[in-house]
Amino acid sequence: MPRPNLLFVMTDQQKATSLDIYSRINSVETVALRQLADSGTTFDAAYCPYPLCVPSRISMLSGRYPSSTGYIANVPEMGRSIPSLFPHLHEHGYRTMLVGKDHAYGIQNRGDMTETIAGVFDRLYRGGHGANMTDETHRDQPRIEPFLQQTQELYMLWGSAVAPWNSDDSLTAQLSRVACDYLQDWKREDQPQDKAFAMWLSYPDPHEFYQAPRDVVDMIRESDIQLYPSEDADLSDRAEYIQFMNWYFNAGGVPDSVRLKLIRIYLAMCKNVDMQLLRVFDWLRANGQWENTLILFVSDHGDLTGELGLLQKFNCGYDGCCRVPFLMAMPGCGKGGQRIATPVNLADLPLTICDLLGIPGWDGIQSQSLASTICDGDVSQLRPYTVTESGLPGEHLTTGDIRNFDGHRWDRTPEGRWCYDPPHRFGGRMYAIRSEQYKLIVRAEDRLELFDMQVDPWETKNLAGRSDLQSVIVQHLQWLAEHQGRLISIQPGSSIAPQDTFYRAGGDKSWAESLAASRMQAIEAVG
Repeated sequence: MPRPNLLFVMTDQQKATSLDIYSRINSVETVALRQLADSGTTFDAAYCPYPLCVPSRISMLSGRYPSSTGYIANVPEMGRSIPSLFPHLHEHGYRTMLVGKDHAYGIQNRGDMTETIAGVFDRLYRGGHGANMTDETHRDQPRIEPFLQQTQELYMLWGSAVAPWNSDDSLTAQLSRVACDYLQDWKREDQPQDKAFAMWLSYPDPHEFYQAPRDVVDMIRESDIQLYPSEDADLSDRAEYIQFMNWYFNAGGVPDSVRLKLIRIYLAMCKNVDMQLLRVFDWLRANGQWENTLILFVSDHGDLTGELGLLQKFNCGYDGCCRVPFLMAMPGCGKGGQRIATPVNLADLPLTICDLLGIPGWDGIQSQSLASTICDGDVSQLRPYTVTESGLPGEHLTTGDIRNFDGHRWDRTPEGRWCYDPPHRFGGRMYAIRSEQYKLIVRAEDRLELFDMQVDPWETKNLAGRSDLQSVIVQHLQWLAEHQGRLISIQPGSSIAPQDTFYRAGGDKSWAESLAASRMQAIEAVG
């Protein structure tokens, strides 16, 4: 039997609830992803390691959490300094390919790539967005950059626009065509029977700038779009940082029509990914590879798109930002249509993939394998929680900082700047600990936030002040300490990102333990 192939599909900034597989509110009807779900396993509570591109991607490729790798910002990228998935597959005889956005290995957007791809990818076609435009994008999609430069509305915090091209002319379609071309070339090669392919198909959408092909936007009916159930939630008992960010995104008063338009454009970007991914799935079937390919679909993090009156991604632990789609199908392994409610983390991907492909992992992996869950539906060995971390060392912004943003409005269009600010949106460390029923969000010297995710999936009511739930808070804090202890006990086996050597996991473990102990003392005092 030939070795199984790997098709690793990733989007950028796509929340789980954008798909009808996960939600009926503000979601798109899927075709390709429905086929994948019907063929394999859907994880209902999958979380990113960190709600930012580079830290999350490095974590899901290395199997190590950001506070261990040291990569807790969008620069620098890892190159080959950390053992990770695609060099490992290359070393085990796989034909490796990247089609789309990197933002992990540090493959440059422009210029020579010889040294950066050595031992990582045999074939490479880069595709980027905004500031991550590539030579390939400029050459094959010449209309994108002029459109972005000339459409000032896109630079507003809630700005979105209909692109003046149809889906077949989009970058997403171009990446799918290249993926099929690469696979066709692979099929024609004179190669050993076991030279399987491992393709990372990495779509830049639905990351801002929020723009979608006009024909796809027309498929998303305005009447189907609504404000989220949490849009007007009371945030007065939330962390000060969250209250500041709510002010920041809404200063000046955002009209409902603007909010609804952004949601529609965002969903059209998600819809286009599903439409164009179907091209690749059709190629696999037509060429006899569907039954011999491990296929997974994930996103590096989410986008709030108006939940709780918040936008984009930043240093927060809410589901819109951190809960992502995760579907995986391995032919001959498990039953189709399986759904798993136990929380998992995308840091679990590398060991899971290696186990399913039948190759060993590498030293320093801190995550768990989901292989037995996918193949046998067994959740007994899974941890009862997962942790998303975020933020840089230092203080987070509070409502007291509003005075430092004099004259700020959501609808400004700053020249030469990206459409998100402020620059300190990742200041201050944050942890979100998710169990099957609850989620606890913790920030140093700020309010705790606790949500019953089964009763209140849109996180509208903070339960942290309820006396009958203090033991739940303690349990989640103890899990956080356990998580941090695991990161310390497993030796990394490689260097930490040079600019972040001031941050290590050890301090967080003692902080989490002391916080859990103080909460337990408070319970005992009143009990």
